[in-house]
Amino acid sequence: MNTYEADTLPTSTEPDIDPRLLRAFLAVAREGHFGHAAAGLGIAQPALSRQVRRLERLLGTDLLIRTPRGAELTEAGRTVVPEAERALAHNRRLVRAARSVAEAGAGVLTISAPMPSPPGGLLAEAVRRLWSGRARTRVSVVELRDGQQAAALADGRVDAVLTWDPPVTDGLATEVLVEERTSALLAQGHPRAGAELMSLAALGAQAVLFPVRERSHCWAQLDAVATAEGVGITPVPTAPSAVADLVAAGLGVSAVPGSFRFAGYPGVTFVPLEGLSGTMSVVWRRDDASRAVAGFVAACREAARSLAAAHGDVWRLPEAAGPLALRAGADTEPTPAA
Repeated sequence: MNTYEADTLPTSTEPDIDPRLLRAFLAVAREGHFGHAAAGLGIAQPALSRQVRRLERLLGTDLLIRTPRGAELTEAGRTVVPEAERALAHNRRLVRAARSVAEAGAGVLTISAPMPSPPGGLLAEAVRRLWSGRARTRVSVVELRDGQQAAALADGRVDAVLTWDPPVTDGLATEVLVEERTSALLAQGHPRAGAELMSLAALGAQAVLFPVRERSHCWAQLDAVATAEGVGITPVPTAPSAVADLVAAGLGVSAVPGSFRFAGYPGVTFVPLEGLSGTMSVVWRRDDASRAVAGFVAACREAARSLAAAHGDVWRLPEAAGPLALRAGADTEPTPAA
């Protein structure tokens, strides 16, 4: 028969708190806005509001003040934030510990990356290197919008993120991997299909099919460079998986990572865009000391160097090449050892 210390048993004044309620509250606390937090979590705003109100009822105090511009933490809310973060971190450790036993040492790594990801690109090469080692880590790949990545890492839905837009949040580490040239995606019969370079002005003169919602950072970068050159580009919002087919059908053009040329999309061609590139980084939880994550970061680093050496016209190492593990408000620290 099991026995318990008296203070381990919940009392009528100590309600059990659903971790989902803590995630909802922390999302609003981070964003300062219910709408932005709901978008980041991928749920409807009314549902998020109900979760926060339920948590407040359970705790018997207001955690947030609703304002016309968003939401602000109360004194109680500021006190609860670090405790909620610790509770979720403990929950993640519990799950990882149980899974490590259940899997008998076989690691399972969940990664978020921009999709579609071409064969021979950074994701594919990093996973191939990860699998070439003795510990054949099982990998699950999911796709998140730019604004969802920090929350997904914080609550343990993903273990690492490959991204064009690394979230700057306390508790996360980032390593800049490689710069990738951006290309115009054109139908094979397009008048500029054989050009060596294409200007943003020529791109903007046509219908530009672009996944604005899913790749908000990439769109903001493209728009900023175009604006600086006095070019106006109006996007046609398009799902990432549909861009190549629609361009091949002659319904518009697009701007994509240069590595997409390795995917073998039929009916399209690639022309480098003048002066435009993106930077890919890997992000993980700073307190995650697992071998699987350390191995993936090391594999990403090796893949970036190999790709830059083999295809210098597409990839190049950033000027500050090497480990750049950063955290908002913290000094630089080394990345996890492989």
